[in-house]
Amino acid sequence: MRRSIVLFILLMMASCQEKLDGNDFDSSRKKVEDELDERERVNLEKALRVVALEAMRLKWDSREEYKGKSLDDISLSMIDGQTYTSVVDLAEDILKATNKREIEKATREIARLDSLKGKSVNIEKRLDLFKVSSVKINRVDFFDRMVPELEVEYKYIGASPLQGPMTFQFELLQRLTGEVIKSQIITIGDETSLIGAQESFDEHLILSETQETNPRLWNASRYPMENPNLSDFNLELKVTVVSLVLNGYKVERPKLTAEEIESLIDVKEERVKELKTVRGTLDELELTTD
Repeated sequence: MRRSIVLFILLMMASCQEKLDGNDFDSSRKKVEDELDERERVNLEKALRVVALEAMRLKWDSREEYKGKSLDDISLSMIDGQTYTSVVDLAEDILKATNKREIEKATREIARLDSLKGKSVNIEKRLDLFKVSSVKINRVDFFDRMVPELEVEYKYIGASPLQGPMTFQFELLQRLTGEVIKSQIITIGDETSLIGAQESFDEHLILSETQETNPRLWNASRYPMENPNLSDFNLELKVTVVSLVLNGYKVERPKLTAEEIESLIDVKEERVKELKTVRGTLDELELTTD
């Protein structure tokens, strides 16, 4: 009985509050604010901004339903006849619903990325049919200038003959910074090309760009250098199979590696953790003047 009385009193107090009028917003807002203290006025402003953002979402997501209605029309219809308390409740309900949608969206994206990662791992394994068998640093004439050259030999390690064009990417990086010094993509063969197990190919990377950044490479006492430790020259070599024809079908490496996709998943999972700590209250919002 006592609880019913308290609830009745609260309802009566709410009914006595001034209400916002969608047809005369400015003057009705002033009347509502006259009953509020400073903190409540700030909360009212926050609530109205939340409602305005929700109007934008509704206008975008439900275009047919709100066709011909302005953002002001939608916002004012949402707060028309509402007291300060009910507008605050409405705004916090919107915040909670928005937070829930963001969690669901991020969770779906995590599932999509996880599936993509599985496919990427599978394709990378299928393309993992070559390995670098040797490297050599030469000194060659390049436009009347003697420059270092990296000669890379790579070998087919598959068991069955491989037919069709093959595309590879060669990247030479500074080991300490990860900066790409040289990158080139080559395609070998055509639809009729056939290679067998243990067959090798070689590629030559002219290192004319490294004179200022890698004087040790340029001032080596002897050339050629057979299978040097590239890290001694602050170098790292990456050879990637971009595409092969396997069982009559072209298989291409995804743009994102499994490691890169995993990094994206980590970011999304961290975002979900953050969203789950949000209570969906106006106190969590900061009122800006921009």
